[in-house]
Amino acid sequence: MFKQDHFAFVDVISLIFLVVLFMGNFYGLLYLTSGSILISFLISALIIILYYTLIQILKRNKQSMVTQHYRTPFSLLFLIFGILAIGSFVLMAHALNIETNAKPKVQAEVAQEIAQVEKLSSVYQERVKKNLQDYEGELTKRLSEYKKKRTAALKDALSTDPYTIDPQILASFSKNIDVAELAKAKIQPYRVKAQENEKDITTRITQAQQFNKAFEEWKWLRVTSDYKKLNQYITESYSLVNEKLSQLPMQEEPLTYAGAPKGLPLDSFWQLNKHYTPNYLIPLLVVVAIHLFILIPYFTYKVRAYVGKEENQEDKRVTTY
Repeated sequence: MFKQDHFAFVDVISLIFLVVLFMGNFYGLLYLTSGSILISFLISALIIILYYTLIQILKRNKQSMVTQHYRTPFSLLFLIFGILAIGSFVLMAHALNIETNAKPKVQAEVAQEIAQVEKLSSVYQERVKKNLQDYEGELTKRLSEYKKKRTAALKDALSTDPYTIDPQILASFSKNIDVAELAKAKIQPYRVKAQENEKDITTRITQAQQFNKAFEEWKWLRVTSDYKKLNQYITESYSLVNEKLSQLPMQEEPLTYAGAPKGLPLDSFWQLNKHYTPNYLIPLLVVVAIHLFILIPYFTYKVRAYVGKEENQEDKRVTTY
């Protein structure tokens, strides 16, 4: 039997580049699966298993293929190998396109959208201040009028929203009642509630800052899933503030977000290419180099085969491949 020199060494080299290929495919799949780590890992692992299996089959059948001048069904395995290589090329080209072209646009877009969310706390505080001032002013005005002239119309207005003064208080209303103190007592629960709401909004903004940090530092295990959730996150943030505004005594116009982001199609190789033309040369060279190293165990696997017109001829010669 022919001795296989450096078999272990070339196998290790091949495995190292299979790991490199796994990482490249995993990275590209993270974008295409919208950040699903499990699916990306499983598909990448399956691809590497197929690569490894193909290499082992090719090695075991190299003797037969060389002897038959590759006119054997096992030669079709190279076609499967090529299909896998094309798939790896697409995944790497997509990842590189995002890293070199789409990444700055995504970071700028996210920063702009998150900046709008970060303003919600100050917007809410301004709305609260004005709303409560208006409420206190209107309530004080109506109470002063009711103190002077206790009409049924004023009584009905003060006993319903947004004032909801207890009818018993209105019935026993006298000139000795301090209108300013009554107005302050009525407005105090709204102030307490507004302070609690500000804490909820501040918590939301803290989440926004963490959200943005993932994109600033480009934490690639998160950016794809977070980017997919960006529109939903902003919509929910505005909904939260509008819910808090609806709890104020005076009616407030809800906040609307006019700049809803369109978002780049990071989960589509072809759609992203319409926005940015990828650099095909670099990933092509990388993929070719990786696959050449992956195939080293096959290239260096030594077999003996006859050369000449026919194997039964007297001048047949034996050579190694």
